[in-house]
Amino acid sequence: MARISALRDQVVKDQQFSVRLALSGAWDVSSRPTRLTIFAPRPGGHTLSDMDKGKGMFSRRVFIQLSAGTGAGFLVAACSSTAPSSGTTSSAAPTSPPVTSATSAAATAPTPAAAATPAPTVIGAAASGKNSAALPNYIPPNLLAKPDYDAHDPRVTLAWDNYPKSPPTSWNKPAPGTGSTVNAFAVDYYPPPTPLQDNPTWQAVNKALNADFQMTQVAGSDYPLRMATMMAGGDIPDIIHLYFGITGPWVPPGTAEFVKKTCQDLTPFLAGDAIKDYPNLAAIPTYAWTNSSCVIDGVLYSWPIHRYLGGLSYFFKNTDMWNQKIGADTAPKDAADLKKIIAELNDPNNGVWGFGAQFTGRNSVPGFAMMFGAPNMWGLDASGKVIRDRETDQYKAAVAYFRDLWTSGLMWPDAPSTTDQRANFVAKKFAVCVEGFGNSWNDFWLRGLNQNPPTNFDIILPFSADANTKVQSYITGGYISTNVMKKASSDRVKELLRIMDYLAKPFGTQEDLLITYGLAPADYTIAADGNPNLSSDGKTRSQYVPWQYLSDRPYATYYAGIPNYAKHTNEVEIAIVDPKIAVADVTLGYYSATGAAAAGKQAEQAFTDGVNNIILARDPMSNYDQLVKDWQNAAGNKIKQEYNDALAAG
Repeated sequence: MARISALRDQVVKDQQFSVRLALSGAWDVSSRPTRLTIFAPRPGGHTLSDMDKGKGMFSRRVFIQLSAGTGAGFLVAACSSTAPSSGTTSSAAPTSPPVTSATSAAATAPTPAAAATPAPTVIGAAASGKNSAALPNYIPPNLLAKPDYDAHDPRVTLAWDNYPKSPPTSWNKPAPGTGSTVNAFAVDYYPPPTPLQDNPTWQAVNKALNADFQMTQVAGSDYPLRMATMMAGGDIPDIIHLYFGITGPWVPPGTAEFVKKTCQDLTPFLAGDAIKDYPNLAAIPTYAWTNSSCVIDGVLYSWPIHRYLGGLSYFFKNTDMWNQKIGADTAPKDAADLKKIIAELNDPNNGVWGFGAQFTGRNSVPGFAMMFGAPNMWGLDASGKVIRDRETDQYKAAVAYFRDLWTSGLMWPDAPSTTDQRANFVAKKFAVCVEGFGNSWNDFWLRGLNQNPPTNFDIILPFSADANTKVQSYITGGYISTNVMKKASSDRVKELLRIMDYLAKPFGTQEDLLITYGLAPADYTIAADGNPNLSSDGKTRSQYVPWQYLSDRPYATYYAGIPNYAKHTNEVEIAIVDPKIAVADVTLGYYSATGAAAAGKQAEQAFTDGVNNIILARDPMSNYDQLVKDWQNAAGNKIKQEYNDALAAG
């Protein structure tokens, strides 16, 4: 008990510090310190109860991915050519783009930096050796409900205009369970569901599973302490949810070691063609397994919850304002043109500003950095060594440009104090801002349509700061979280995997209808177009039960409440994940112990605070170089060395 109490005290301290960093937007998420070889990256972003909607994002890595798919305040986060049949993304070996050091630059005005060649698209670390052998083979899904939009590429999600009117049955074999009790440690991504004993829908799912499936559910903010207590106490459930994955910000220190010691080696059951016994899990693209650290030291321990690869740092516009003043077919040609457009949209006398932002809980700099050609958080310099985005001329130019919008009076004046940029975007306080693809976009898209009169929003497809800079699109790791299983007999492992396979049901099937929407007519009714309409009570009995975060199919692009949603989203997704422009963080698949420690987080916070002061003209632009040097000396150089060592070791 003394050990548990001491660990609890330490986790509380770490959690309090982490929350302060999250709220300040300073959390550069790295994996926890460990000497294990972790085969995959941090997620692209996500968060607490609203995490899967992209709210309150504080970092490009935290869902993500997000994903998911960026963020953690209260968040949730494509290619026209055919991907390899294995479901992996191929790319040439990393090259060395001419990214220059910001500390030698003199960017005191918002002028574009010298052209930079972005790092090649790298979706996860290169699979090699024992790590590669532990990965499952990708098997395209047997789609009983045919999608309306299929790029025939696992990097692009399948999309449906409407839910199938006659959902087919996909599970044509005995129930997966044996009548046993299954215990899971899960996170409430949404408000708590109706408890099992009062929930006929949950009971119906258990009947379909032939299992007494019970969950210990915790709020996202309580997860670190509860997980640490469980790890120390040794009372381990059958299934354990790793919030944002094993390298995510919410798992306690020592999680990787705990997994190796306590959790089931799934390699004999899922690696290679063995996953054929679980076809729904086999349909999860390889990059999601790779990027989410499912493999540790050549052993497969976990399975991922898949998300889209589209990133979290795009410019979005209020199309009503844009079309009226700029023109529906007008897109910015470069950075100068974007500022001109923002100036035309700026109308402070009527309470509307050209650009909106938020400095607490998230930061808009990545949107400008992407435009100027900076790396996606981490890139490679001319010598092939890692370099942080902030160390480049391109990032420095992005900061100067952002500052110029503020000093020119083109930015919403409440940006420095707001904690909810999105609500004010929906409220038409400004015309343009940086937001995320996917569930983030879905959120304010739908909120806008529900207004009277409706307000419309759309993405501004990536463009570059000038003609000499290559267009790029920051992408995520393609996952949101992972799950592990405690050690068990072979028969028990197979039973639990069958249950996970059932929960990963294909979209538009009877199994999907039950798990996602519940029981008709108590939980939902079917509209004339075939789309289920959930009742408020039905949502608490069905979607609030976190089945989809324990196991789920590849992400399906479907949103019945938004007209033309699937078609338009599919077109955008293909464009932003095009390997001609898609750029990933080159440290995907690697980690830095210093980046995860307090020193790394404190250095990150100091840099972010300093940059915000520069953008808001509280400090001069000339302070920028010293900010970078301070970060390097405090932790940055050590973080870089750790990443370089990891990259060199493969």
